[in-house]
Amino acid sequence: MKKTARISINADRHSRLLHETSYSPNDSKRRRDAWKNTRLIQWSVRSISQEVRFATVSNADNSLTDYTKFDAFHEYLQETYPLVHKHLTLEHTDQAGLLFHWKGTGKSGAAPLLLMAHQDVVPEGDPEKWTYPPYSGTIADGKIWGRGSSDCKSNLIGQLEAVEALLEKGYEPDYDLYLSYGYMEEVAGGKIPAETLRGTGIRFGAVLDEGGGVRPGSDYGIDDKALCTIGLCEKGYVDFELSYTAKGGHSSRPGENFATTMIAKALIAIQEHPMPYRVTDTIRRRFEVLAPYMAKENPELAELLKNPDGNLEKLVPYLKKDPALDAMFHTTVVPTMLSGSAQANILPAKVTAVVNSRVLEGDTVESVKKHLEEIVPDEVEVRVLKGSDASPTSLYDGAMKDLLVEIGGKIYGDVIPCPEMMLGGTDARFVYDMSDRVYRFSTIYAREDHHVHAANEFTGVEELADSIDFYMELLTRYGETAK
Repeated sequence: MKKTARISINADRHSRLLHETSYSPNDSKRRRDAWKNTRLIQWSVRSISQEVRFATVSNADNSLTDYTKFDAFHEYLQETYPLVHKHLTLEHTDQAGLLFHWKGTGKSGAAPLLLMAHQDVVPEGDPEKWTYPPYSGTIADGKIWGRGSSDCKSNLIGQLEAVEALLEKGYEPDYDLYLSYGYMEEVAGGKIPAETLRGTGIRFGAVLDEGGGVRPGSDYGIDDKALCTIGLCEKGYVDFELSYTAKGGHSSRPGENFATTMIAKALIAIQEHPMPYRVTDTIRRRFEVLAPYMAKENPELAELLKNPDGNLEKLVPYLKKDPALDAMFHTTVVPTMLSGSAQANILPAKVTAVVNSRVLEGDTVESVKKHLEEIVPDEVEVRVLKGSDASPTSLYDGAMKDLLVEIGGKIYGDVIPCPEMMLGGTDARFVYDMSDRVYRFSTIYAREDHHVHAANEFTGVEELADSIDFYMELLTRYGETAK
């Protein structure tokens, strides 16, 4: 077993240096230097370590979700963030949603700000593949290990730590702040807090959810700067079931038209007939920024990306070499689950395949279904299990975008602002009718793979410190966006 280097926590929250010193909210450098050398970060690390120990696993079948884990998690949050729970209004939404409201003075005239994160996590998978137990919250090697440490309890902790710290200083925002924490993001989406907000008719100046953020520029040939990526939109999500029903029977007398072969033909057709490639406005703007930097590593690809619309046909062979890049330019369709016979010598009476699609703006759930019906054998039934179209695209330019870039530069060094389309799904897709600027912007600077949804998920201690610092800076300056 690997030796664990644990951080010792000996002080309560009120002995933090943040409480003991005085500084301007805008004095980022001074605060950062103090922050990382005090018990403040130690407490924060301990908080996320404890949070990881609550196995808040969501399930598509709601009856299988253990809500006692969420209840215990909420009790821990109340104990750990007493000022948040004292001064902010808390509304419990449905079974486990949390919606906090920090009433501001309104002096800035800025529209309310909404910060989002989700409480739920995906299952841990095979425990044997973890170096440390998946719900241990082990602190070792400068990291906090465990399921949910990165996705997405680090964001939740960063927000609550920042608010608690500001409350300790007697800070009062000049705008209204909302914190929305869903509990089904990993399976169906956290609609519940959003629905509660929608009933109020509120309009937000900006919304921040997971995704995007400051990222190393090395993937694009940028060695001396980081990318400040702001997620403006996300692809849609849909699961299809392909099925074929036959007589079934004994494998010694298969005949010619058996179900496994028909589904195999359908899956091969999907692979051989991808959805059409297209260039969306967000991707066009993204590579207007990135293409010049890419010339050093791949001058031919960079040249093509300078005019993706005119070079689309020539681009496709390059795109297919990079799954992430490829997914930006078309709706993806891929089989993920198969089921058939329960035994090797039985011909199944019915074979099914679940096919997952991430829907590019301009396509729809129905257009993808039509595409599948046209390419698979006529005898194969195509059925939508669940799905939603791509999100709208938020406005990019403006004071909020500029503020995110400025704070990102202060905390992480030189950054290059860049719009982004999220390939995965977030709860942010439920609030587009409440704001013109729904951004995916995580404040954890992932300098290396965090193993999200895989074994050995982690968040770095220094990354957590930067995240809390980012939120504190944002919360004290957001009112400027109204000026």
